[in-house]
This record gives sequence, structure tokens and C-alpha cells, in this order.
Amino acid sequence: MRPPLPDHVSSYYTNTRPEMLPFVPDGVRTHLDIGCGTGSWGWFLKQNGRVQESWGVEMADEPARLAEGLIDRALAGDVFHHFPTLPAGYFDLVTFNDVLEHFVDPWDVLRRVTPLLSPGGHVLVSLPNVRHWDDLLRIVLDADFPYADQGIFDRTHMRFFTPKSMARLFDESGYRVVRQEGINVVGVTRGPHWFNLLNRLTRFRFDDCRYLQFAILAHPR
Repeated sequence: MRPPLPDHVSSYYTNTRPEMLPFVPDGVRTHLDIGCGTGSWGWFLKQNGRVQESWGVEMADEPARLAEGLIDRALAGDVFHHFPTLPAGYFDLVTFNDVLEHFVDPWDVLRRVTPLLSPGGHVLVSLPNVRHWDDLLRIVLDADFPYADQGIFDRTHMRFFTPKSMARLFDESGYRVVRQEGINVVGVTRGPHWFNLLNRLTRFRFDDCRYLQFAILAHPR
């Protein structure tokens, strides 16, 4: 269920991301969502009793303003401006839902988050999978990279990741991955039968290509 928000606000900013809920660890009291949009994810976590207090940071002005009515504290503007003012050791969970790939240096962002985490705190991230098979076919067979407003080909993406490089991103940023799993099997527009056959014949070497995104739960080493 989506919280009550104006209809003109893009779903890009209002998604509650229910598929990420199973990855939220138990015992989370305080939550920070970077790139929070209208605060729908934090609102959803509170509605489901998974967090007690939710903060958010959002670059876009109107979504940030709307987030003020859904979560405990919403900060508008560049997260790098807010990093020095956010309370150290305060957050049990920091989340990025399809946000890290928009940064030039997501390694630096993850390192800056580490001091904000409480003892035993976690980072939970959704990252687009550039090996998603339907989009990969567009690159390989169509020889195209069709930039779009969202999705794998989002024109504002600065970085692109496969499951292997996702794990390496966290390792190089000083984190240990606790859980990494594919989410959102979508985009079957051609050849699903031959793809499934190829996947089986190669002992599921291409299993990761089924997923549009991967969810990663990690904590500092």
C-alpha cells in the first residue's frame, strides 16, 4: 500500500519497495534512508513495525518536503552537505534503494556512512544488475544502450554493477556482506525458453541474469 501522496508526484519517488522488507534485520530502532524520495520506504518500515524512527535525505525539493509528513526527519539537499551534521553512531540501519549507482564515487559514500552506524549497525542496498538478461540482449544483439528516465539505462546512472562487482564494492569500502540476493524477476520479452535451457545446460551460470536488481545487506568489518 502506498501512503497518501499527490498523484502528480512520480512513482520514482513514492515506491515503498516491499520486496526489500525481508532483508531488514531484526532489532532496528533508528533508520536513515539516503535518497529517500517522499519518505515512502521509511513510512512503510514504520507501518510494518520494523523501525521505530526513520530519517531521510533527498536531493529533490518537493519529494523532500512531502517526506516531512511521513517520516520523523527529512533533510533536503546534497547528502555530502549533511554528512558532517548527521549524528555519529546513531543509526541501526542505513539504506540506499537504487541510489548508490547515481554517485560518482559510491565507495566514498559507503565509507562516509560507516561512522553513522551504531554498534552492530547495517547498510542495506538495492543495486541495478547490468547483467539483467533482457537489458543485456539490447546491448549485445541490438548494439544499443537506450538511455531512459529510470531502470538499467537510467541516464543519471554514474556506475554500473554486476553481482560480482557489487560484492567487491562493499569489500573495498570496508564492509562484510551478510546477504546478497536477486530481486525483481522482470522483463521477459524474448526467448525465455531458450534462456532457461541455456541456464540449465551451463549449471545455472546465468542465473543472476534473471534479476533486475540485487539486495545487499552488509556491516562494517
